[in-house]
Amino acid sequence: MKKIIGLSICIVLIVFLIFQQKHSISNHKEKIYVEDFKGANDSAKIQAAIDHAKANKLKTVMLDDRKYTISSPIIVRKGVKLQFGYGTKFIVKGNFRVLELERNASIEGAYVVINDAEFNSEVIYLDGKYKYYNTWNKTHVKDVNIINWSESNQGTGISFYAGGKEHEISFVNFENIKVAGMETGVKLIAEEPSSGKAWINANRFLNLSLEDCVNMIYIDSNSTIPNEVSGNQFTNLQIQPSGKTKSILKISGQYNNFEGMVWDLDKVTLQNEVIEFTENSMGTTIDIPSLPMSRITDRGQANILNQ
Repeated sequence: MKKIIGLSICIVLIVFLIFQQKHSISNHKEKIYVEDFKGANDSAKIQAAIDHAKANKLKTVMLDDRKYTISSPIIVRKGVKLQFGYGTKFIVKGNFRVLELERNASIEGAYVVINDAEFNSEVIYLDGKYKYYNTWNKTHVKDVNIINWSESNQGTGISFYAGGKEHEISFVNFENIKVAGMETGVKLIAEEPSSGKAWINANRFLNLSLEDCVNMIYIDSNSTIPNEVSGNQFTNLQIQPSGKTKSILKISGQYNNFEGMVWDLDKVTLQNEVIEFTENSMGTTIDIPSLPMSRITDRGQANILNQ
C-alpha cells in the first residue's frame, strides 16, 4: 500500500511539473525581453527583438528599466506591443523618425527624450499606407512622455499622414500623452492622392498635455474627401504655451472636436490669432473657456466655439 501511495504521489508531482513547465513556456512565448537580444547598438537590439516577436507571432517586447541611446528609427511591427518599464528612457541622438507603428502595433509607457538640437523629425508616426481601420484593430498608444531637452523646439511629437489611394488612419486611441518643447505637438495631414481617397478619421486623443510647443495642434486637409481629416476627438486637453508658442490650434476638416484648457495665453507675446479655422474647416467644435474671441479667426463654415 505504501508503495502504491508513493507511486501515486510521484505521478502527481511529475504531472504538476510538466504542467508548470508548459505554463512557463507559454508565458515566455507571450513576452520577450530586449536584453536577451544582440545588436550593434541599442536601436538595433530593440528592432531585433521586435522583428523576432513578429516572425514568431509573439505579443509583447519588454524593455529594461534603463536608458537606451536611440540612434536610428524603430518600427513597431504589426501585432507587437512595445512595453516600456517605469524607468525606461529613450535618449534620441540624431535626426530621424523615432517610432513608427504598423497596424495593430502598440506602445505603452514610453519616455522619449530629444537630446540633439539637430533633431527635426517625428517622434511617433502613423502612416495611412498601413490602413488602420475597423474598431476591432488594437493600434494603441498609452502613457507616453515626449520631451525635447535640447531647447531647439524642433520636430513633431505625434504625426499622422495619409496621402495615397485608400490610405486610412481611423479608430486609433492615444491616451495619457505629454508632449513638451517640440515645433509641433500633434500634426494630422491628409494630402489628396493621385487616385482614390485618403482619410484620418474617428481617432481619439484622451488626456493630452502639450507644453512649450511652437504649434500645439495642426490639422491640414480638405473639408471632405478625397483627402479628409474628420471626426477626431481631443478630450481633456491641457495646453501650456510659452514665449516660443505661435499657434494653439490650426484646424481643417469636418466635425473635429476639442475640449479642455489653455493656460497663460499672455505668454504668446505675438498677439496674433492663436486659433485658426481654415477655409477647409466645417462643423468643428472648440470647448476651451479660456480663449478670448480676439485671438480666434474663422474662415470656415458652421464652426462652433463654446465659452
